[in-house]
Amino acid sequence: MRISVQDATITGMQTPAPNPPDDFTQNPVFLALPQKEQDFLASLQLTYRLSYQMMRMLVEQAADLTLWKETPLSELWDEEAGKDLQGKPRAKAILEDLIRKTTLLRQQETDYSSFEPPDILPAKPVQVVTSPAEETILGRCPCPVSGEKTRCCNLETLDAVRQCGFACSYCSIQSFYHDNEVLFMDNLHYRLENLKLGPQSWHIGTGQASDSLMWGDDHGLLTALGSFARRNPDLVLELKTKSARTDWVGKIALPQNVLATWSLNAPTIIEKEEHLTATLHQRLRAARKVADSRLLVGFHLHPLVYFKGWEEEYGEVVHQITTLFKPEEVALVSLGTLTFTKAVLRQLRSSGKATRILEMELVESAGKFSYPVAVKKKLFSHAMDSFPTAWKTENGPFFYLCMELPELWEPVLHRSYPDNATFERDMRKAYTGKISALRQKNATSSSYNQSIVDNSSI
Repeated sequence: MRISVQDATITGMQTPAPNPPDDFTQNPVFLALPQKEQDFLASLQLTYRLSYQMMRMLVEQAADLTLWKETPLSELWDEEAGKDLQGKPRAKAILEDLIRKTTLLRQQETDYSSFEPPDILPAKPVQVVTSPAEETILGRCPCPVSGEKTRCCNLETLDAVRQCGFACSYCSIQSFYHDNEVLFMDNLHYRLENLKLGPQSWHIGTGQASDSLMWGDDHGLLTALGSFARRNPDLVLELKTKSARTDWVGKIALPQNVLATWSLNAPTIIEKEEHLTATLHQRLRAARKVADSRLLVGFHLHPLVYFKGWEEEYGEVVHQITTLFKPEEVALVSLGTLTFTKAVLRQLRSSGKATRILEMELVESAGKFSYPVAVKKKLFSHAMDSFPTAWKTENGPFFYLCMELPELWEPVLHRSYPDNATFERDMRKAYTGKISALRQKNATSSSYNQSIVDNSSI
């Protein structure tokens, strides 16, 4: 986030500042700081009479440095930077020096070599509840913003399970499910049987409120979802996961209009930021097992992170995908990166859990905060260039950018869409084409196998 001292007012040292409308010391982000940093910030406010807005900025800077396990703000604050000045000019010079230091950290590739992630968190308790008929379980992906500032596929979301059993540092689920327990519905089958789909419904995902496959068929989850997909053969039901659970394969017969997709990341990011999730190797092996069961799979390279070693590690991720799978087995490949709402930023900063996921240059983008466009273009282009040409044909997966600016499409994917509706139609055509081809292939294979059985009995 580009910050300057002009973003907030520094009051004169001689004139007592009026009481701010909010006390920064009651800010949850401030309260999550180590006591040493709290005391230091409080002393700064008394010494320099900084405005509330300026103190809020300093609190956020202190929180970020603490979460990153970098040099704390109390040690980065250098009185020597304003040694020849007095009053307001002195405070301004010291603040600008601090901002230069933190901005340099944000603009560099994040260095994870010295970073140790927090202790593994305990598993969340699971509770099975009855979902009342009036409770909404179908919604929309939160990516749309006013107008069409980003290209959105208008994915509908199904809250089959609420809260995730994993603990990824950047996850948005933590911003809208504050209770630390996982909720299953004991009447999910009934709710799905009575779910009214609109005429525009064609693509529903269950990975918005929880991981879709980490639970397997616990509490009849996949059985209910499979029946729902089978009753709606024109629907594409996407189950997105970071898990390696496959004990349901061969036991639960999911129809071909179910897509099992895996969020993949570089091993460094999985180890340091995607806590409790399966390793890259485990995810890819699980995807291979599902593909062998005659279901289409897909991959979300999301979020791509700008860290030291990213080119080599993400290049290897793509290499493993294209080595283990044929292009016709893969329905989709999406590219995306870190995108935060203000609510998620507040949640991360007030959590007190060590992470370097926010050690990045945050710029406002379509109502949220993300990398600068130049960094995104570099990340996405490298990933796309790593895929062989054979994967970028009509028989290959549908490549797209997730929640990204329209201006990135042409330089990265060499195609673009005038609006979301056109993008959605193209995605639908690609997905349904893949599913039709798979159904035909499976039908042909079944007929062939049956003919062998019939001939052997003669």
